[in-house]
Amino acid sequence: MRVNTLMQCRELLGQGLFAMLLVCSTVPIGHADVIDTNRPGFSFTPAVVGEQNWQLETALTYLRSDSDSGLRQLSLPNAELRYGVGNDVEVFVSGLSWISADLGPSDASGIGDISLGTKIALGASSEKLKTAVLFLVSAPTGDQEFSSDSWDPSLGFVWSFNGSVPLAGTARITDRDGGIGFDNGLKLPVQLNERQTVFVEWEANIPASGSSTHWLNSGFQWLLSDDVQVDFAIDLSLTEFGDDYRFGVGFSTRY
Repeated sequence: MRVNTLMQCRELLGQGLFAMLLVCSTVPIGHADVIDTNRPGFSFTPAVVGEQNWQLETALTYLRSDSDSGLRQLSLPNAELRYGVGNDVEVFVSGLSWISADLGPSDASGIGDISLGTKIALGASSEKLKTAVLFLVSAPTGDQEFSSDSWDPSLGFVWSFNGSVPLAGTARITDRDGGIGFDNGLKLPVQLNERQTVFVEWEANIPASGSSTHWLNSGFQWLLSDDVQVDFAIDLSLTEFGDDYRFGVGFSTRY
């Protein structure tokens, strides 16, 4: 079963990349600035998409754990749809995914929960420092195996600093599992040229109860045009009780 899952993953990756290249050739370019995405990585961008602009961000993600669960999980398209209701405000829906999981002795597949939210860019931001706040709620819309079965609201603060050492991050508190959890990301992006960026990121997930998990995330972003981005990411668990690794390939476009 694990071999079959890996083979399916390779096939879907190839098909996804081919589809991305086909779509890229048909997407119009019509914006003065370049697309700014929330992916890859944990940290959001503080930028909003702009008034009356649509932005779609998608990815194929594979997760593997060598813990007792033996989890192997493939999900796609992990879609997030963003819309600018003003120059400083956007609304979005995320988590639109079909999930296939190999749990060792059993398999499961279905859809996951979706999240509804808004991002507000703060007026106090400067040329170097950009900030925003997030309000979102996860809705129990997924199948039983992939749903929290509860409404989970979150409040987040997003920032980026374009100094001699560029940094970015997101801090978020979430009411889940009967208590308050905390998630944090700290990212170091390095721009290789006008179109290509690499990054490393530390991610921490601290639940209301139980053990925390920590990740070392890394990735590559490539602007094919002002309105099209492809990306690749691989994340390694820093905790022995966490998932061993996850990787994904993404495609984002703005209209």
